[in-house]
Amino acid sequence: MRTKARTPKRTIVFYSRLTIWLALLFIAGGLSFQSIQVNLFTQSDVDRAFADAMAEQMAHSLSTRLQDTRRLQTAASRHPLTVRALEENDPAWKATLRQFLSGVSSLQLIRREDAMGLQSSHGYAVQELVSRTLSGADMRLEAVQRNGSLHFYWASPIRNEQNQIAGVLLAEYGSGWLSQFQSGTSQTMGQIVVNQFVDNDRSRGLEIFRIGQEVKRAGTIVTKPINDYWYLTYIPSDERPQLELVPLATPWLIVLAATFVGLFVLVGMQKRDILRNQLKLLTYVRNLSRKGIDEQPVFTLALFHELAVSMQHLINTVRPDVTDNGKANGNSRERQEIALEQPKKITTVSNAKRQTLPELMVEEVEHEHPIEVAQGIFRAYDIRGIVGQDLTGDTCYWIGRALGAEVQERGFSKISLAWDGRESSPQLAAQLQLGLNDSGCHVIRLGAQPTGLLYFATHELDTPCGVVVTGSHNPSEFNGLKIVIDQHTLAQDELMALYHRIMRRDLPQGSGQTEERELADTYLQRIEGDVQLARSMKIVIDAGNGIAGPLAEKLMAMIGLEAECLFCDVDGRFPNHHPDPSQPKNLQALQDAVKAHNADLGLAFDGDGDRVALVDNNGKIIWPDRLLMLLVDDILPRNPGRDVIYDVKSSRHLASLISRHGGRPTMWKTGHSLMKRKMQELNAVVGGEFSGHFYIQDRWYGFDDGLYTAVRLLEIISQRNLPVDQLFAALPEDVSTPEITIDCDDVRKFSLLQELSADSELTAGARVFSTDGLRIEFAEGWGLIRPSNTTPKLTLRFAGNNAEAIARIQQRMKQALTRHAPELKVPF
Repeated sequence: MRTKARTPKRTIVFYSRLTIWLALLFIAGGLSFQSIQVNLFTQSDVDRAFADAMAEQMAHSLSTRLQDTRRLQTAASRHPLTVRALEENDPAWKATLRQFLSGVSSLQLIRREDAMGLQSSHGYAVQELVSRTLSGADMRLEAVQRNGSLHFYWASPIRNEQNQIAGVLLAEYGSGWLSQFQSGTSQTMGQIVVNQFVDNDRSRGLEIFRIGQEVKRAGTIVTKPINDYWYLTYIPSDERPQLELVPLATPWLIVLAATFVGLFVLVGMQKRDILRNQLKLLTYVRNLSRKGIDEQPVFTLALFHELAVSMQHLINTVRPDVTDNGKANGNSRERQEIALEQPKKITTVSNAKRQTLPELMVEEVEHEHPIEVAQGIFRAYDIRGIVGQDLTGDTCYWIGRALGAEVQERGFSKISLAWDGRESSPQLAAQLQLGLNDSGCHVIRLGAQPTGLLYFATHELDTPCGVVVTGSHNPSEFNGLKIVIDQHTLAQDELMALYHRIMRRDLPQGSGQTEERELADTYLQRIEGDVQLARSMKIVIDAGNGIAGPLAEKLMAMIGLEAECLFCDVDGRFPNHHPDPSQPKNLQALQDAVKAHNADLGLAFDGDGDRVALVDNNGKIIWPDRLLMLLVDDILPRNPGRDVIYDVKSSRHLASLISRHGGRPTMWKTGHSLMKRKMQELNAVVGGEFSGHFYIQDRWYGFDDGLYTAVRLLEIISQRNLPVDQLFAALPEDVSTPEITIDCDDVRKFSLLQELSADSELTAGARVFSTDGLRIEFAEGWGLIRPSNTTPKLTLRFAGNNAEAIARIQQRMKQALTRHAPELKVPF
């Protein structure tokens, strides 16, 4: 019994149509999304440009108003009659000055001996303003809120004939002083807010005024500095320039419509061609099967030609007499029904044949079992451990396997390798190289070189990845690794990811190659070609037997300086002193040599050459935060509005100095990899740490390099044509301590910081910063305590107006440490 098969609904063009329509759907969606995205991005750019222009214009207008007032009052305080009125208490001249100074509501001439006690009538802020002016501070505007209303005070010094400050001209301006500025500002284009933040404390700001309509849906908010402590914020209204979506999308819609039409025509042509070939095939099969006529037509589609050949073969196989006796049996064939289905091919295998098939051989491969790697060596911003204990050749091999896998997973195939001058470094580097090669990663060996050269290689060679085996500034028994992937220094979780990759044995195998490269000459020529000294100088270099010594000596000769070299031969035992220039005891030899050779200055480098320290012509240590001030003073005028990064151990004066030079100050966590990540995030132009790491993105790549920083400092000093001690005397300076370290267990130091942060006695009356550790700031100075990320220690630093202020802050810190960790040996 024959069962009639159901006619399928899908035609041969079903999947073609489905594919085409899906493709069109994706194209249409993609183009629509792109049009909207372009519109949003463009609108965002327009909003940003509009808001920035409006804020800049209004900030300039307000700044001009303040500068005019400042000039008038400065001229008034310098007038000879003002000095006489101060001495004789002449009220007539005071009345004249009030007419001269527009907007003044009250005016006082205060003699030095009468300056105390103003807080009872004017408040502590005005008292401090007058006291600072008598001490020689720069003229400053102070907004004070008293009895529910705002009062504006300008204090300018009055100097006698001996150019000594004899008193203060204190002018109080009423709330209508800024009314001209407020009335001239558009009320319909958004809202303007002016705030005063004393000492950059954004939590204790004072709102000066707020004008304009309330904004329901704020656009791009822009804040501009007016001076060191006044900031103008512009909040755009909804009535700002808008872009239309249709003009942007129109070209895409036209292209989409044309694509639809074109594909519709093509699909129609395809369907017509298929129907024609189908008719030819049916006619051919009918003639072949019934009449024995084997005249194959010309098909335009290969599929139908192949079907015709298959049908011919099938019919000839089932009815071999079709072609041989076609004429004799023609009538009978016409009455036969030939099924036009291709028979299924059934393949059978006899038992004998089945037994001769070879069995599938499975080779059992023993799993690799990586050794246990100490988790503690994966620090916050590099890998660091004691050689032979938690950092061995085997450890470096497995780190190499993990690092090579990570490099390749991120799309790279090569990595540069260098090492420092420690006795353990070549052997550790060899095992690291072996692990990298066994992961399938190719290695470029740079040899024993400073870390700065390795960083340079990631920008100049054909791979942006690099690793250097170095213990940095630590004693000789330490060593470690600093790692860069895609010009990004690994830190924190990224370093721990290598550890977890080893633990879960995610270590693919391969066969990488190794090549040697010589990069030192190119590196030195790049530095030498970037600087231009304005005069010759005599300097002393102390490399501490670190790896930077030979290149530092060669570089100074290339730029034409006379250099006396101390400990510039590489000796990984560090027989003279530890290669850590942040400790004053390690700079003693340099200080003595500068004075003995009557040199202009001295430079010191750490063990791997990525840090630098400086002593002046008198042998005084110039701490790195003040070196950063010199770099800011030189770089920011060419890069206004750019960010500057400094770490929590740096001077409190940096913020105001950066703002005065038109930059944006940001205090951040200590650590070279963390600082470089923040530099990239903010596109900062320069940054620095108190440890001596500097990050210069002006004419350089932005990584920390002691040799390059040294010659940039030499370039600036040579242009100023002043003795080094006088040059730095012009920069603000606190009395300060060097870094103080206290031995503390790696686990205990973090829990102790949490306890100190919650100690109300320690933080009472202080501004607290917990960016990295605990920094407490008072009016007279500040103190910092933070856990070291490289050694089992706590790091502390203190700075203030004088030694007495430092002693008071240290005493408060010591009492807190005694309460929470009496076992610690506090050295102050």
